[in-house]
Amino acid sequence: MDYFSNYRDHVGVNMERWFKSTIFVSPNMLVGMDCLEPGQVQPPHRHAGRDKLYFVISGSGEFTIGTETRRLDPGELAWAPADTTHAVVNVGDERLTMLIAMAPEPK
Repeated sequence: MDYFSNYRDHVGVNMERWFKSTIFVSPNMLVGMDCLEPGQVQPPHRHAGRDKLYFVISGSGEFTIGTETRRLDPGELAWAPADTTHAVVNVGDERLTMLIAMAPEPK
């Protein structure tokens, strides 16, 4: 098992949908990268029994958690509690790169 990773190795592009990469996964947690190009959307969704954290590394995004929407820039984070609907839109003019974590790990 590799205990160390550089997030840059997990950044990418998917023009048909946002880009996802798993950095680490265990029975207790998943850590990964989500990358959205300008205008791309992660539509509203929720994770049954799983909390999710987004940490913005670069770019700007509009995050909706439940009924609250806020724009986040690099260094800011959002937390979506289990069973709470959440969504992300890249509202900037560059790639939105986010470190994400979910616990427990989704099956």
